[in-house]
Amino acid sequence: MDVLTIILMVIVVIVAVLLSSMIVSNMLSKQMRAIQAMIATSTLETPTKEVTQVKTSEGKKAEESFEKERKKVFQGVNEEEILKKLKQVIDEKVQNVLNEAKKKKERLLMLLDVARGYALGFISEDEYNAFLMKVLSELDEFKRLWLARFPSQNDRDKLNQMIGYVARTKLPIEVREKGKEGKIKLSPDEALIRITSNINSALSILDDLIRKRGENPAVTPLEIQLSQEVEKLRKKVEQLEARLQELEAL
Repeated sequence: MDVLTIILMVIVVIVAVLLSSMIVSNMLSKQMRAIQAMIATSTLETPTKEVTQVKTSEGKKAEESFEKERKKVFQGVNEEEILKKLKQVIDEKVQNVLNEAKKKKERLLMLLDVARGYALGFISEDEYNAFLMKVLSELDEFKRLWLARFPSQNDRDKLNQMIGYVARTKLPIEVREKGKEGKIKLSPDEALIRITSNINSALSILDDLIRKRGENPAVTPLEIQLSQEVEKLRKKVEQLEARLQELEAL
């Protein structure tokens, strides 16, 4: 083996060693990057888990605190106090219903004013009927509210009767003429008379319902004044009756 061959073999071995070193170095570099990436990921995930655990524990503590407070509240309230509170709420609702009944009475009086406007020619049939439909819708809603507070079959019948009276005022109002076939349309003046009669009947029913629940149904200034005068006369009569009983006892 000559010197040239030996030199070539040494060069080949050196090149092979260098290539092997480069390959190993690249592999180690990739592995190190992968390890660093895993370490970074685990570092980021750890605080998140800790925060989640803290939030969960805080939520549980808040729920436990709320439950303790709720138990304290209910332990401090006996059955009598609960019933008293319930009665107070019901009384407030009843008062609201009675106030609503007075508002509906005012709406019926307003409907009567609109009917007068129709009789005078200021309002058309369609305009009156549109307002009437709105009032009827309000009365139907009021009926449900009233019966929710006073579930009475008699009151239900009265309310249906009241709504029926108001519904009869829809224009045009037609009547049968005696001895003739078909119907005739009433003039605005004649229609106003019918409308007034029906609305007054509805108002009378509403007054009775309000009075039945121990409330004064007066809403207009004249009604309030008359009711006050009636109350004064009633007291005078009671005083006279008491005086007569005293005289009879002598």
